[in-house]
Amino acid sequence: MTVSSLSTQLILLLLIFVWPQHACAQDPAPVIQIVNGDTNIEVASQTSWLITEKHTQLSDVQSLKNWQRNYDAKPLSANKSLWGKIQLNFNLNNNVHYFLSIGNPQLNYVDVYILDDKNRILSSYLMGANRDIAKRPINHRLFVVPLTPTPRSHINVYFKITDDGPLVFPVELATQSTLLADEQLILVFIGYLCGGLSLLASYFLITYVFLRSPVRFWFAVSCGLYLLLFLNVIGVVSQISGISAYIANVNNALFGMLLISTAKVAFAIMERVPTLWRYCAYLIGFITIASGLMQNSFKQLSLAIVLAILAALLLACLALFYHKKDKVIPNWMGTFALSSITIINFVQVSLYVSGTPVNASLSWFFSVASIGSILLIALAIEAHERVLTQRQQLKQQNTISDLQHFYELFCNSAEGLYTSTLEGKLVTVNPAMCSLFGYDNEAQMLLLVKNASEFYADPLDRELLLGEIHQNGKVIGKELRGVRNDGSEFWFSISGQIKQDNEQKFVFGTIFDVTERKQSDISLEFLATHDSLTGVYNRREFEKRLKNGLNQAQIHNSELTLLYMDLDQFKVVNDTCGHKAGDLLIKQLAQKLNDVVHDRGVLARLGGDEFGVLLEGDNAQMAYLVANKLLNAVQEFRFIWENRIFTLGVSIGQVPWYQDIKSPEQLLSMADSACYMAKERGRNQIHTYSFNDEHMQRYESEINWVADINHALQYNCFELYYQHYQSLKKNTSGHHYEILLRMRDKDGHIISPNAFLPAAERYNLTSQIDRWVIEHYFQWLSANPEHKKQLTRCNINLSGHSLADKDLKLFILNGFEKYAIPYQKICFEITESMAIIKMDETLEFINTFHRLGCFFALDDFGSGFSSYTYLKTLPVDQLKIDGSFVKDILLDPIDMAMVCSINDVAKAMGMETVAEFVESPEILVELGKMGIDYAQGYGVARPSALTEFQSLS
Repeated sequence: MTVSSLSTQLILLLLIFVWPQHACAQDPAPVIQIVNGDTNIEVASQTSWLITEKHTQLSDVQSLKNWQRNYDAKPLSANKSLWGKIQLNFNLNNNVHYFLSIGNPQLNYVDVYILDDKNRILSSYLMGANRDIAKRPINHRLFVVPLTPTPRSHINVYFKITDDGPLVFPVELATQSTLLADEQLILVFIGYLCGGLSLLASYFLITYVFLRSPVRFWFAVSCGLYLLLFLNVIGVVSQISGISAYIANVNNALFGMLLISTAKVAFAIMERVPTLWRYCAYLIGFITIASGLMQNSFKQLSLAIVLAILAALLLACLALFYHKKDKVIPNWMGTFALSSITIINFVQVSLYVSGTPVNASLSWFFSVASIGSILLIALAIEAHERVLTQRQQLKQQNTISDLQHFYELFCNSAEGLYTSTLEGKLVTVNPAMCSLFGYDNEAQMLLLVKNASEFYADPLDRELLLGEIHQNGKVIGKELRGVRNDGSEFWFSISGQIKQDNEQKFVFGTIFDVTERKQSDISLEFLATHDSLTGVYNRREFEKRLKNGLNQAQIHNSELTLLYMDLDQFKVVNDTCGHKAGDLLIKQLAQKLNDVVHDRGVLARLGGDEFGVLLEGDNAQMAYLVANKLLNAVQEFRFIWENRIFTLGVSIGQVPWYQDIKSPEQLLSMADSACYMAKERGRNQIHTYSFNDEHMQRYESEINWVADINHALQYNCFELYYQHYQSLKKNTSGHHYEILLRMRDKDGHIISPNAFLPAAERYNLTSQIDRWVIEHYFQWLSANPEHKKQLTRCNINLSGHSLADKDLKLFILNGFEKYAIPYQKICFEITESMAIIKMDETLEFINTFHRLGCFFALDDFGSGFSSYTYLKTLPVDQLKIDGSFVKDILLDPIDMAMVCSINDVAKAMGMETVAEFVESPEILVELGKMGIDYAQGYGVARPSALTEFQSLS
């Protein structure tokens, strides 16, 4: 007979106190006659019992006379043991193997002694839950010992029980075949119950993964705990694990967890249960778990009974008061199922304690009834979720009804309406939006448009728009150039804002066409090929004609020459008189240049103050003459603005076509190089391109770096490195480092920034590089939340061009919001020289991000001749002392004095100091003595790839 749950044990304790104890006469030597055909004999009722001192030996017990035919099942005193004895007379005709079993796996100590008819010990077995299970004669969940009697012999059996719990255990004698048959039946019963519980737990756990219903998860946990509790009570867990000393403790722990998970299931079905009552139920479970730490099994069981009764009463009362009308059926189904399980366990315990034999049919009935009750709870959960589904459907119907009116307004709006994620994925568009961008319907537009940035002629406009929304909260009536589905451009006005829905942020925008107003009286066709200010060809049309001309020259081997012109002193007019005057100047000068070129070639405006002339065929032979006429025309030109007269110059690069020139891009690059050399040699002159010119080669090398930088920006060939800072004043936790940049060339080699940054600064590419660094570092930081959490501060370098770039400021603001980067974890580094040159822009940039919580550091401090003069003007938080003073600090007293001076001034102004180029422990120690806050250099840590980040040891 097996016990299916810990509730069986709880009821068992009650039966101990109420079950009648019958006093019988002394029977010092009960004898059991065993004949052929006896396969299973109940021994306990025919055994003599004696309670003795705990340390009483077998030899002492044999001489005692006050044996009883019954005993009190209440727990023994701490120093007492229970002895039992029986004489077995085997009236058999042949050898038959018998096994004696004691059927309570939780008994602490069980000693069995087998004696012959002359009371000589044949064998002894020391077993019990507190002893090594591997030393039992038979690996079994119960205490089983073998008997090998000879025909017509008798055996005396003594067994000693020492335990602190209730003394309830069956003692049986069975043949080997009978024992195996019973065990098979029990295994079938265990397998049936375990299979059912496992199947339920698996089903509800799998459905929880898909449905995310908490009640399913907790019911799966309850089934798993019930299964473990059942296996532990019947001794299977101890048999498998080999540890049997803690069965009672584990029972209480599992039962406490089962109370908690059952309460979770009940509260999910009831709803609206106050938090106080929930915590009371959970507290009962936790106290039950804690009771498993008690050393006395009887006290454990007593406390568990009280707590179980409290939990049952609490859940029953809550079920009566806290339920909704539409959930009466789930509540009653669950209550009936719990009651059924309780009754089944009570009947099992009653039969067990009374010694009533339980046949296979009754065992199966108990197991089927237990599984049926649990299935009823499962059905209650399904009924509960069906009610929730019906509620959700009703709510959805109401929502759909409310949204129907809004949808009609959305579809019939004359303005284009759309919704997108912050990353740019389109979510909704209306018919007006589709019509505006040239799509047939909403489905087509959502399918073909991969990102909302495709709306814009310049995809960067969207990032700037988002930055402005993050800064101002919304954007109203911003006019931008857009691109239709067929590739044609138009102007639109956009208004938008960001709203959060279901823990995700979306961009809600409205768009309408403003092309007619923007065009004025200039047709779209003219704008597509001509510059809107000057009326000459634009760069796109010029490159198209250059490509066609180059193809004709290659086919017919004809001549072709390209002139590239860059105006000198144009910026003076813009800066002194304003852009309006500059536009007028460009317009007037373009007319003069067009008069010179006339029908000899094609004149185009390539940039703000740059023009190009394409000469083909016979006209190419007069290229130098045309260039001189253009040079003279510019020199003779006088621009008058508000009674002020301005003169200009022009630098002209001339490139004749050679067979080695294969593309228009190559020809334009060579012409630009020649024009640059004309500027370098004094401006206002003509320079013809030559492959053997050393200055040209050096310039083209820089141009190649520009191409490599643009390639790296486009294809992400840059790599982020980092270099740790070390605090010299106090132990700090978290990461503190500076972000560095490397480039990987086409062969996979890492290139130092010293090689490509000079070209980037010269050709104004540093702002784009700064964008790349910030975007990819913020993206990496967002993808590594644990690193972001441990980050104390990261220093990021910004160039002087970036400080003056207002679009970059909006881009950075958008980056902070997009990737959820805490402002206080970022410190921007600016160089002393650029900060002084662009003081106003620097101050505006610093103040903007200072207010948000960012920090600022002044890099390479001390390298400028006027460092201290401007220090008070710049509101920086940190000074980075130039490494040229630090690296020789131990050898040069002047360097030592300079570092001390900078540190003293920084401290007086409340700034931190960082020493660069710290290359040895000796320098590190000396800087610490001087009061420097942080050190950076090879003496602290070498730069490493950010993807292989390691904490500073």
